[in-house]
Amino acid sequence: MKARRSIVFYAWLGLAADFLLVAGVVAFVLTGAAYQRSAILLLSQRIQRLQLANLTLRSEFLNTQRALRGYQATGQARFLQTFYSGQAAFVLDLMTVRKLAWPGVLRGVTAQEQAARAAFLSGGHAGIARRGTDRATGLYDRASASSDAFVRQNQLLQSHLDAYRTAFASAAQRTLGIGMVNTSVILSVGLVLPVVGFGFALRWTSAPLHGVTTTVRARALGDNAVRATVGGPAEVRELARSVNFLAEESDRLRSVRLAATRIYEHLHAPEIISEAVAALQDNLAVDVAWVGVIQGGKLTSTKGPPAGQGSQWGGLEAHSASAWIRDCFQQGPSRCYDNLHLGVPVGLPPPVQDLARDPKAASLLLIPFGAGQEPMGLLALVRNQGGRPWTEPEVEAVESLARDIGRALEHARLYESEERHVAELQSLDRAKTGFLASASHDLRTPLTSIIGNLEMLEDQAAGPLTLKQAKMLDAVSRNGRRLQNLIEDMLTISLIQLGAFTSSLCPVDLARLIPEQVDLVTPTMLAHGLAFEVNAPPEGLVVKGDGGQLGRVVMNLLTNAVKYTPHGGSVTCTAAAEDDDATLTVTDTGMGIPEDEQTSVGTPFFRASNAISNQIQGSGLGMSIVRTVVANHHGTVELKSAEGMGTRVTIRIPLLAAGHGRGARRTQGAVP
Repeated sequence: MKARRSIVFYAWLGLAADFLLVAGVVAFVLTGAAYQRSAILLLSQRIQRLQLANLTLRSEFLNTQRALRGYQATGQARFLQTFYSGQAAFVLDLMTVRKLAWPGVLRGVTAQEQAARAAFLSGGHAGIARRGTDRATGLYDRASASSDAFVRQNQLLQSHLDAYRTAFASAAQRTLGIGMVNTSVILSVGLVLPVVGFGFALRWTSAPLHGVTTTVRARALGDNAVRATVGGPAEVRELARSVNFLAEESDRLRSVRLAATRIYEHLHAPEIISEAVAALQDNLAVDVAWVGVIQGGKLTSTKGPPAGQGSQWGGLEAHSASAWIRDCFQQGPSRCYDNLHLGVPVGLPPPVQDLARDPKAASLLLIPFGAGQEPMGLLALVRNQGGRPWTEPEVEAVESLARDIGRALEHARLYESEERHVAELQSLDRAKTGFLASASHDLRTPLTSIIGNLEMLEDQAAGPLTLKQAKMLDAVSRNGRRLQNLIEDMLTISLIQLGAFTSSLCPVDLARLIPEQVDLVTPTMLAHGLAFEVNAPPEGLVVKGDGGQLGRVVMNLLTNAVKYTPHGGSVTCTAAAEDDDATLTVTDTGMGIPEDEQTSVGTPFFRASNAISNQIQGSGLGMSIVRTVVANHHGTVELKSAEGMGTRVTIRIPLLAAGHGRGARRTQGAVP
């Protein structure tokens, strides 16, 4: 009779026994934990509080003795007042210590109390004695001796408390160790008994389970025809029947499920739908597979029945079919119609009605698909007369495939959209790069010739010049060089975007680069009525850098300051050595930059909205070049600005003597 019992019965029996063992372990652990907790509480709440109170008592006593020595040395009454007020605080602390003490330590508390009283008594007599007399000196000496005695007694009491704490900790540790051992023993027994019971149960069920296991392994190795023998306990017999059922269903649905993985290999909608329809027709005995996709609010037939079975429908019918699919998608995953020979179901969209009216059609399965909450189309499958009805596993497999179709189509749409966006961006980038390269080349060639001829005229190669002519040529030459700098900026930003911009680093004095750039912008500042101040040493800011690029950085910062500062404003250029960095700061009182746009400063072609609204000309390249050049020099760029209040830009580049390790670590996040 016992052999006929269910495995579940023995499992519950084993669990009951194991529960009793675990309950015993829990009770033992809780008891040990309670004892451990009491020991810890005694250790933490009694001993530690007493130690802390004793240390506070010692601190109050030493404060009074320091006040007494202060009075002895200076004779100031405030020290004597502190001495007496400290005695009152000492008495309160002593009461706290006595309250926390137990009989084993009361003797030590009393001993240090007596020493303290003796010290206070001698100190009080010394305070009223005449300063400088032998009597006063003797009283101070006795107070000092009593103070030393108090300190010794206090340290001795602390040692006793440490010993108590160590003893309590050892006792708690021993209790914990005993608890761990006993718990381990009980747990071992609790683990062994279920294992023994499991061994007997395993032996009882091993033969039929072995047959089921052999069947599963054979199917895993490719023998799809093998089936399990039903026998053994009730649970094992049910398991064998389930394995056989799953084998039969998996043989029919395996191909459909594999198709769900193949459709993700395609990135375009027609290929995805063709793959899904082929899998259904080949593996589920589907006579007609039709797929409609919603596009622009209309239902479009992407994959239809063979020639002669389909029909055309107008725009109104397409919109009606699209609305029906949306309702169906929200209500449920699928709809199955059998016995189509009795009549076409009411309410079906026009293309589906055409499928159902076929004289050969016997059953119809409709499954809408989509992505998330958005319907994307409809999958319609028809089996003709003589075909088997749709089973639940088949419907679930087709529903799963429909979900995969929806996700795959959504991925395809996103991919196609990204392809279009990438193509558009690449086209724009190529156009921009081509424009910059072409414009820079077309402007650079004649400008080089102009500047060359200007230099020849300035050198009076074509004859002597009058003073007025020399000034005019100087203005032309200066503005020509500004135009040349703008063209160089355009070429530089092209190199930056292509990833071909580099810096040739060598020792260069940043201070010596400033005067030349200041001379170039000074006439413009004077013409704008700006106050200009330069605070920079003549030399001594040697960094490892590219002189030409650093000069362009200075020029860009000064040019921006002049450009965005109205008439009557001021511009300040400051250079100095700070810590291990060479710093260059350009400050103006111009229009400033809106706070929400400051993070975009340094982006190529970015210009602040207030600069655009005030129709101030500019290319938006200066700060982008500054950011790249400073980053290549292991430096940082700091920008502080307020709209209408001006702007301050500070660059920091490691001095050559400071090395490059520190600067390189600070390069990330260099630009706001």
